[in-house]
Amino acid sequence: MSTSIGSDVFAFISLLVVAVAVLLLLRYFLPLHSTPAYVLVPIFLALILPVGIILLLPIDLASSLRTEDEATRGIWLPETAVLVAWRITYWLTFALTWIILPLLGEYIDSGYRTPKDRFLYSLRSNGRYQLIILACGVSGLAYVFLQNGFRGTSVKALVMA
Repeated sequence: MSTSIGSDVFAFISLLVVAVAVLLLLRYFLPLHSTPAYVLVPIFLALILPVGIILLLPIDLASSLRTEDEATRGIWLPETAVLVAWRITYWLTFALTWIILPLLGEYIDSGYRTPKDRFLYSLRSNGRYQLIILACGVSGLAYVFLQNGFRGTSVKALVMA
């Protein structure tokens, strides 16, 4: 059985290069010494995760090849490592997109002085937005059901749209 040590090293070096590039990009646009860590860390993750997906996809495709010849596989990782990487990337991206970054944006933009008031304002603003999106989704679902009847393909079409 072949080992993935060369691929592990390449993946680690690739992520390290991407992390350095993201830090240089942040340094160019933000003053790193005066920007609070609660802003830098989510923004760093929001930039590095999509690039990590770009690196992870070819590694996943090469890892799923059913050949034992290591030269034809290219860069590959064990199946469990790829699965864990995809799950971490997916759930961090999901949490950043729908929870952390919207809360952080409203927290920074709020006019309140105390952290508690800023956080409560952020929760109220994002809660209102999520309720509006939920109402739009429910009304769209009701419309599709009224037009096409209660069928699974109707719901599937709405979700895909």
